[in-house]
Amino acid sequence: MIGRLSQGQLIAGIGAVALIVAMFLPWIGVSGPSLPSGITLPDGASAGSSSENIWKGPTLDVYLLITVVVAALPALLALTDSAEEFSFVSAATFLLGVVAVILIAVWLTVDFPDGAERKFGAFIGLGAAIVIAYGGFKAMQEEGAGEM
Repeated sequence: MIGRLSQGQLIAGIGAVALIVAMFLPWIGVSGPSLPSGITLPDGASAGSSSENIWKGPTLDVYLLITVVVAALPALLALTDSAEEFSFVSAATFLLGVVAVILIAVWLTVDFPDGAERKFGAFIGLGAAIVIAYGGFKAMQEEGAGEM
């Protein structure tokens, strides 16, 4: 299967796997006030800090999931020997990867919740989106070089 994939498609596929893993890692951390000693909380209540992954945050998760599916599409098509029929996939992977990088960067800088801290999952997700965009770009170059 890997022999049927171009280097760019393989890079984008690795980025897709990294992005799906990063989506389950903590992206947002919220620190709450600590309680004085001797005060007990009812069951289900907690004090201190908590972390959330991207699934519990903004609607960015839906877009990132679409990006993962499109980036992984060449590998799935290679399994069925129909990868040649869908030449638009590399361009779509590049475009979605670039938009994912922009959206994550804007979310991390402008649209980030006040009082929250950025966790490592957000930065791994940003890196994975960059890898997807690079893989899509490289795959487009390889397709163009193969036509000449």
